[in-house]
Order: sequence, then structure tokens, then C-alpha cells
Amino acid sequence: MQDELERLHVGTAAIAAAEKEWKRREDNYRGNQALPYAPEGVSVEYLELRKQAIANWLAPAMDVPVQRMEMESVTDEQGKVDTDAWQYMTAAKMHTRQRILYSSMMVHGRAALSVSKVPGGGRMFVENVRRLHFEPSPEDPFSTQYVVKRWTEKKRAATGLWTPPGADVGVREYAVVYDDVSAVRWMKKSAGTLGEWTKVSETMHGLGALPFVQIGSRVDADNVPHAAIDGLIDMQDAINTIRFNTLLAMQFSAFRQRVATGYDPLLRDASGDVIYLKGPDGQPIIGPNGEPVPALRKGGRVGVDRMLIFPGKDTKVFDLDESNLDRYVNVYVRFLTDLFTKGQVPPQYALDKMANLSGDAMAGADATLQALVGDLQGEAAGGLSEAMQLMDRAHGRTPVHREISWADKAPKSFGQIVDGIVKLVQGAEFPKRDAWDILPGATPTKVDAWIEHAKEEAREAMELDLAAAGLGSGE
Repeated sequence: MQDELERLHVGTAAIAAAEKEWKRREDNYRGNQALPYAPEGVSVEYLELRKQAIANWLAPAMDVPVQRMEMESVTDEQGKVDTDAWQYMTAAKMHTRQRILYSSMMVHGRAALSVSKVPGGGRMFVENVRRLHFEPSPEDPFSTQYVVKRWTEKKRAATGLWTPPGADVGVREYAVVYDDVSAVRWMKKSAGTLGEWTKVSETMHGLGALPFVQIGSRVDADNVPHAAIDGLIDMQDAINTIRFNTLLAMQFSAFRQRVATGYDPLLRDASGDVIYLKGPDGQPIIGPNGEPVPALRKGGRVGVDRMLIFPGKDTKVFDLDESNLDRYVNVYVRFLTDLFTKGQVPPQYALDKMANLSGDAMAGADATLQALVGDLQGEAAGGLSEAMQLMDRAHGRTPVHREISWADKAPKSFGQIVDGIVKLVQGAEFPKRDAWDILPGATPTKVDAWIEHAKEEAREAMELDLAAAGLGSGE
């Protein structure tokens, strides 16, 4: 019991400690980023421009590699397509949910899967790493001793009537400690540090191994993952700052400003004394500061058909030159290029860089992104294979190693692809079916249809040739 409680406290404390960093990454990815600095007492207009300065470039930097990742098939140790393993994936809706894994690897440095034994086999789930703690073995950090999962549930009043969302009667916190054999469930009637944990149940999960798989990204020698977004957050803040400065320059100094100095707007009498406004009772009007309100001359209205005349000899009028916005834009583009370069995103994803890019140039620029995608695929494939082994256990089968085949989603020139296929078929006697499978968008069903159509066209051409030579069956 003491060992169970110790594991519970270690795991829940680790999850709570990681919450702040998890939220910082998630907020930045979603665009809830730190506003540029503004001094105290600035105008509402200034603060509005501060909000408009946020332009979320972290999302595309994180999403571009994820968009290149898609499982195509699963093969066994002999290299044959494993239909059972693919059924595991489809039952878990991994054709749509796999993106959650890859995105979590980029943003938070890790993703997780779990497997539960259910009647008739097993079921695979995509987990939120926010709720999980994997306790590493002291001897081997790449081995996990136990896993703690923690979540909160809000309890509603037991009534058949509709109640508003705020009508909760309490919050309960749950945690489950998993090891190779059992799952121990705990409950606490209040969230946070208050309250004591109560043991609810202990069950044997029947898998003979930890039912969770952690997929780390950019792990170090201690198996500590490092999120790709961490190195880009400060760069994103700098981009938002230069956008803010650009908006300020556009709003307040992008046009020539006319300035008048030495002009006295106070209305004075013949003696030079200030004239004050008076109310209907003939008494001076007192302003909010407790002082009489002076009468002011109306300033001249600027226009091309008007002449501005100022009383007195001390007034001087001149222009302030407008700001050169090109300098702001150049810095902004440079900062954005730096962020994409560090994120290994090729220039074609910034549409203003797309001019006159050949297929070879695009392939060269795409090489760094492909290297990043290759690393992610290797990391994800290991975790997915381990999860499928857990599914084997849940179905009572011997766990086997499998390989993940990934769809090729890199941009290619269609003309170059066709030219390469022709050379393969004619020069190297490459199988036509496999050659057609290289075409973008090809699927086994489409390839079967193409082969059948080719046979029909060849048969029709032969019949026409025979008929033209007078050798048809009707002669």
C-alpha cells in the first residue's frame, strides 16, 4: 500500500509540475501568444494595434511536417502486408487520429497510445500526454517502471431538470497507477492539493506489460524529449514585436505630418489677459480640475484650397517626413525566414518565395523538411509497432515486430515523374504495374482499372489491325 501511494504521489506531482510548460506550448501553438511590450498609460488605439500584431507562424511551422506523415500500410517480419495489424489501426480510427500523435510530438515533444483488453480482443486509444506521467527506470531511462494517468471530472446535481454549466456540485479528481500487471484506481473529492486520495479499485489488466506506449521526439541520452516548438517561441515573439512596430509606424508616421509650434490657442482680450468661458449666469465655467475653462481659438482646417493664418509672430509651421516602411518589412521578412529555416520548413511554404521554382529547386529546398519528416517517421514507427504488440497480447497472440510503410507526400514535378517512369519501363524493364503505382494519387484500385483499360485498348487496336488486313474472324 505504501509503495502504491508513493507511486501515486510521484506521478500526480510530476503531472502538476509539467502543466505550466504544457500550457505555454499549447497556447503558443494555438496563437495565444505574449503581446508585445507597451508602456503604462498608452491609448486604446495603441493597445488595439498591440492585439493586431499577433501573427501565428508557429502553427504552420509545426503542421507542415505533420501534413507529410501518413501511414500507408503495415508489413510483418517477412515483408508481407499484415491485415490483422491494419485492422488494429482502422478500429482505433488511426486514419484520422494519427495526426494527433504527430502534432503532439512536434508541439510537446512526446505522444502516447494505450491499449485496453476488452471482450473479443483489445482496443487502442490515442492519449493526451498532459494527463500522463511515465516513470523511468533508474538503471535504464528507456524502460518505464509505471505510468500514472490523472484527470478531473465535474459532478452535476442529480436532477432531471436542465442546469447551467456553472451548477456543478463538486469536482472529483481521479488517478490510475499502471504497472505490468495491475491498474490501481484512486479518487479525491477535491481538485488540487486539498483532500486525500482514496483507493477505489485494483484490477488486473491482463496484458503482461505496461498498457501505455510513449513516443518521444528528439530524445536525449536520458530519454528526455525536446519539443520542436521550444526553440521557436522566442523567435515568434520577435516577429510579433516587429509587426507591432510596423503597425505603429503605419498608424502614426507613415504619412507626412504637419506641425505648428509657437501657436497660442488661448483667446485673449486687448490687454493680453486670457478670456474665460462663462455660463448663463455670467459666472466663469469651472472645469474638472477646479480651474476656470479658457476660451480657445479654432485651429485652421487643412486643405489644398485654404490658407492657414496664425495670429502672433512666434508661430512656425513645417512638415515631418513619413517613416520608410520598407525597412520594417525587410526586417519582418528576415525574421520570418529565420523562423522557417530553424523549423526546417522550405521556402515554398511562404508563397512570396514561389516565383520560378523548378522541380529540382523545390526538391533541394525540400530536403531539410524531408530529413525532419524521416526522423519523425522513425520515432513514430517504433511507438506504433510497440502499440500493435500490445494489441497482439490483448488478442491472445504472440507479439511480433512490424514495419510501418509511409505514404510519399513530398511535392514532385509530374513531368519529371512521368519521364522517370518511361525510362524505368523502357530501359530497365521495370514492371508496368509497379511503375503506374509511382504516379501521384495511385491506389491499388486505380492501378487495377488502368491495367484493365490498357488491355481493352490493346485488344481493340489488335481487332482494328486484323480487320484492316482482311484477317478478321468475319472473313
